Amino acid sequence: MINSTLSVNNLSIQIKERTIFQHASFTITSGEAVLLSGPNGIGKSSLLKSIMRLETENKVIKGSIEYSGFGNILALDNSKIQKLRSSIAYVQQKDEFAEMGNVQVRDILSDSREAFSGRSLTNAEVNDLIDEWIPRRRDNARVFDAKSKPAKFSGGEQRLLSVLSVVATRSTADLMIIDEPLNNLDFVNARNISNVINKVLRDHQKTSLLMISHCRIFPFITREIKLTNNGVVEIPEHYVCHSCFGDHDENGFYE
Repeated sequence: MINSTLSVNNLSIQIKERTIFQHASFTITSGEAVLLSGPNGIGKSSLLKSIMRLETENKVIKGSIEYSGFGNILALDNSKIQKLRSSIAYVQQKDEFAEMGNVQVRDILSDSREAFSGRSLTNAEVNDLIDEWIPRRRDNARVFDAKSKPAKFSGGEQRLLSVLSVVATRSTADLMIIDEPLNNLDFVNARNISNVINKVLRDHQKTSLLMISHCRIFPFITREIKLTNNGVVEIPEHYVCHSCFGDHDENGFYE
């Protein structure tokens, strides 16, 4: 399909004896920001992981997932799977910093940038990146800096780092896949996350987004699809951004 970034065709996922969904088909075109909705347990996160070829053990996955430049993701060999993962800005639902000990923010951001572009980041570059994307606190302190240790972060700070470490270091990726970006976030950082994603979509208008979120504060969503046991349903109504976290400006940014 012309300008198609991602095309999921007749996808079904079975775990052990249980089919969690089947006949799922949808296409995301260049520049679309698509919300994937559906009830808890329907398999939304499993669908995203299938696109990334993650956690495939004990799963039977049928159908095809076509991604621009790679063909059918489900048919890729291991070397191409690694290239695929490096090319996509993927934020998983669960943060995994609690057991990282002395690992620093710089390590997280630099590794993500290096995997995507082949170039690591210095401490100064990491701090510049944080300042570019995340507003400072009222006392002018950063939420975290290059030398901060994520293992000591609150749940909200870990979530903010998860999104920043992927989205800001891979802002030119053709596809962003984000699973529940607002988990554990307070009012301020939820708005920050919305602004981070919106900045990528505004700066790189060919970037496509597929996102799961139960919170509907995102003014940049262009389309909604709903996963059911028996396929994907297009939601005909225009996506409505809720104002529970305040009002955004005409460009979709929160103050």
